[in-house]
Amino acid sequence: MSQIAWRVVGTGGAALAGIAARKVLTKAWEKTTHRPAPVNPQQSGVGLPEALAWTIVSGVGIAVVQLLVERAAANFVRERFGEQGLPKQYRTLEGP
Repeated sequence: MSQIAWRVVGTGGAALAGIAARKVLTKAWEKTTHRPAPVNPQQSGVGLPEALAWTIVSGVGIAVVQLLVERAAANFVRERFGEQGLPKQYRTLEGP
């Protein structure tokens, strides 16, 4: 049950958070720059500086949101099922 909980809350939550973050960042970009987000940097009319700026903003923004959701999900699973409910890479390292 704990592995299923991690898949739903951890992996699924991070994926949904990434999609939501991209939508929010796109709206914020459009409101701030008064131009559509350059989701296709090869499109004519999109300069290299604009394409780079969008790549940095969207990449960092999505990564931060996914990190926060994964941390919250790991804490949720850890509280409900203990360390064994998490994948090995998310378990707390216990020193000697």
